[in-house]
Amino acid sequence: MTRLRSIAATALALAVAAPVAAFAQGKSPYDMTYSVRSDTPLRSGMSDGAGAKGTIPGGTGGIILRWCRPEIPFGKWQFGSRSVKRKLLDERWCEVEAAGKVGNVPGKALRPE
Repeated sequence: MTRLRSIAATALALAVAAPVAAFAQGKSPYDMTYSVRSDTPLRSGMSDGAGAKGTIPGGTGGIILRWCRPEIPFGKWQFGSRSVKRKLLDERWCEVEAAGKVGNVPGKALRPE
């Protein structure tokens, strides 16, 4: 009888937890694509002084975010408002892939699509 109660309690816990876990899942900043509004230099390093490898033309979309420094905290991104996400990007430099080229841009140049 105790084993049956244990199984029933486990099943109930899973039934309650599954929808909560599904609700908590959202896209991370690295599972999204981005665009730029204006021409943006693609840099070899994470600073304005780094050499330019090319330019991402304004209006380009489908930009893949590979990583940022400092790292974007997933919880803040997932549950943050649009303005929180904007602030998180504005404070970072990010490595991106655009039209087959990889380089660095200031996060403030990126717009989530």
